[in-house]
Amino acid sequence: MKIKDNILHYVLAFAVVLSVCLTSILWVNPTYLQNSTRNNQNTEDKRATSDDASKTRSADIYQPTSVVYNENGHSFRQTSSKLDLIDDIREDLKTWDIQSISRVKKMSTQNYEELLKRDHMVFMGFSGDVTTTQLKGLFKNSPKGFAGERFNRIAIQLTAHPRIYLLNDNNHRGTRVMLKKGKFTNLRKMVSSENVEQVPIELKRMNGKYVSFYSTKVRVQQYSYLANKDNASTFVTRLLGTSNSSVNSRKEDKETVYFDNSGQRMTVANDTGEVSYLNYSHNTPKNSSLSNDLTDAFKHLQETGRLLDDVRYDEYDVNDHQVTYRTYINAFPILTDSNYGAYHIKLAGTGGERTDFSLYSLQIPVPAKNNSVELPPTQEAVDKLLQRGIPQQKIKSIRIGYQAEVNGSSKQVIDLIPTYFVLYNGSWVDYQDILDGKVS
Repeated sequence: MKIKDNILHYVLAFAVVLSVCLTSILWVNPTYLQNSTRNNQNTEDKRATSDDASKTRSADIYQPTSVVYNENGHSFRQTSSKLDLIDDIREDLKTWDIQSISRVKKMSTQNYEELLKRDHMVFMGFSGDVTTTQLKGLFKNSPKGFAGERFNRIAIQLTAHPRIYLLNDNNHRGTRVMLKKGKFTNLRKMVSSENVEQVPIELKRMNGKYVSFYSTKVRVQQYSYLANKDNASTFVTRLLGTSNSSVNSRKEDKETVYFDNSGQRMTVANDTGEVSYLNYSHNTPKNSSLSNDLTDAFKHLQETGRLLDDVRYDEYDVNDHQVTYRTYINAFPILTDSNYGAYHIKLAGTGGERTDFSLYSLQIPVPAKNNSVELPPTQEAVDKLLQRGIPQQKIKSIRIGYQAEVNGSSKQVIDLIPTYFVLYNGSWVDYQDILDGKVS
């Protein structure tokens, strides 16, 4: 074991050194430095990154993040280390030619839960509520009508003649989707594939939604990545404006503040790399709809110019009209209090519009010290919190996510460690921190 750890340490060190050397070569090579088009090239690189972000479609961000299949009276979360299940299913969804949609009679709690347990049902779950507007690009054609209808699950009864519903956990409403035609090829392959692991779960109601409780111990892959830190000036240009010649800056304690005379301000925490961009001149009306908020927040997300390949819509706060996006790795979100991999976009309030994110991002994967981490059944994790004296009503939700920690061998490497996170006092908190008394 010690030999294996030493080898891993050397491999990791080599990967870091190689990355640093390659970066150094780019900066110190005389040919590169003497190139008269250097500044133009830097500008083009920034534009390319920004262009890549603008090519990200709404359907790439507002897509399901989990898949559950029911069989023989049991529910199973579908996971795979070899297949991108969501992408495969989306190929089916792109063929769905919608004929009409109609509202189903509101179900009782019992009837709704019976539907969630019905055999041969596939449930594609969204992390937060969406509307039919967000289905544009997900299906072949956009559903007409019910523009303000909220839902958080796409349900497919995978029988000989499939039925499709849009479900809302909060009010137990369902919307029936009728197709002219559409394929279900990848959906049918998924439920019988040897490359897909069937992880037993039970859906339990918490805070108005049904949460996946793992019935047995579950092993989750651990990852490590080289971290990249963007230059703050990049976002000054992208957010405060390329033609804004009146941008000023000043140092305030441990922060650097950039501001102009039009009500824009960007604050960067020098030690953590956390960024807060505020625009006091814009403020979304407090009666703005979910559909409008999700549309506007997506535009602000694109304005960062970041590559958004693994970023997904995660949460919506109706009170602050705040939309949260997070980086997902292998179907699990990175949940950390330093905004690592997250974008919080607040559209309304006394402070105007606000976007919070981090200068740091994941670059390339490197060997992880541990292949996977074994987590207890979800109910066992909740029971430990209750035994610790945490009131049941304070545990609003629970889910598996990744804690981002700096690697012990190199500060340039970030370890993504799976654990349970609890929605506690309005924030997602590592349940182990609560058990250890680090969070009261």
